[in-house]
Amino acid sequence: FDNALAHYRALLEQNDASAEVHNNLGLLYEERGQRDDAVKQFQRAIAIDPRYVKAHNNLGVSMMRANQPAAAAEFRVALAADPRNVESLVNLALLQKAAGRVADARDLLRRALAIDPRSAGSHYNLAVVADEAGDTATAIEHYRSFLRFGTVTHADLVGRVRVRINTLGG
Repeated sequence: FDNALAHYRALLEQNDASAEVHNNLGLLYEERGQRDDAVKQFQRAIAIDPRYVKAHNNLGVSMMRANQPAAAAEFRVALAADPRNVESLVNLALLQKAAGRVADARDLLRRALAIDPRSAGSHYNLAVVADEAGDTATAIEHYRSFLRFGTVTHADLVGRVRVRINTLGG
């Protein structure tokens, strides 16, 4: 962390107007649990480049983790700039699901899969939505797709997903 932080600070000394460097520094802070510093960096990236989709998405994630209602607005800004941004679609779907708007969450996840059929996060979250709704066949289908595409990027979920598939009779 300290080495990476020193590296990003040195980059900012050379060019404080780099939205990408501010965004990446924000990710570093977020990973370390320094949310206030992360938010400041994401906001600085957005001030430099208001259409920087990654910074809007990352700010939204940080806000979502802090249970701030403005998170959805950040995902919507990201999607206005890039309607095919799967990560923002999935994140907005998570907010919709948490707010009890399950049909909207399902629609967003299906839209994400139409863009990227190999999106492990989309498959996983669609499986969970189907599972919670009692749609066993759809849940198993998407849990299996998650295992096909997400075992490396989401290794922490693989064991739980396999157990859930077995429990559902798949």
